[in-house]
Amino acid sequence: MIEIEKGVYIEGDIPAVYIKSIDTAVISDVHIGYEEEMARKGIFLPRVQKKKFLDVVNKVVKEFNTYNIIVDGDFKHIFNGLGRQEKEDLISALSQIKDLGIKLTLIRGNHDNYISLVTDKFDIEIRDELQVDNMIIFHGHKDVEPRENTIYIIGHEHPRISLRDKLGFSRKLQAFLIVPLKNGSKVLILPSIGSYQAGNDISLIHNNYMSPIVRNYGILEEAKPYVIIEGEGIMEFPKLELLKNIVV
Repeated sequence: MIEIEKGVYIEGDIPAVYIKSIDTAVISDVHIGYEEEMARKGIFLPRVQKKKFLDVVNKVVKEFNTYNIIVDGDFKHIFNGLGRQEKEDLISALSQIKDLGIKLTLIRGNHDNYISLVTDKFDIEIRDELQVDNMIIFHGHKDVEPRENTIYIIGHEHPRISLRDKLGFSRKLQAFLIVPLKNGSKVLILPSIGSYQAGNDISLIHNNYMSPIVRNYGILEEAKPYVIIEGEGIMEFPKLELLKNIVV
């Protein structure tokens, strides 16, 4: 395992972090129900979001040897209700999680409206944020005043890095991103789990970020990506200031 912050680890090509002090893995942005939302718009996609989530969960259990998982927001997708297919997939996923003996905690994201209609049946704790040692886990969509000496673990951004080669072609890769803040604290941004949430490009432009804590307080030149190479592992990249000629 690679320790990217004190007591926080990544492993293999898993889009999750492991917090050793509480023996818990954290993932984000599952977006179950996305296929139903797109079908309402006339775009029909294979139902893969649930399968991707369960695949990641099984990797987490195997590699981190833990049965404690936090979903850091946007477990579901549809904003204005609970879709029929969305509900079906959520119940199926949570039933399998229960059968595996996993304790699941949900941090509420901006897409998680009406999620309690499903989670109440599985005795799943829902919180707006969770504090662990010097870390605060929240989804990232709300404005906060950063504390000093704190690591904020968020989702919401779906970070990816787009790299150009000499011929002008670009390759898009999901990534973790650690962003120092002006007060000396840091934000650790998690990649998305959802197959269709390909991501938002990491850049040096503050207004390109959706999370107020990154947009308002981040020192982007000092931010460091850890890029996921699917099937191979995770690669530590230099700070964004040194990547400015190749980052799209």
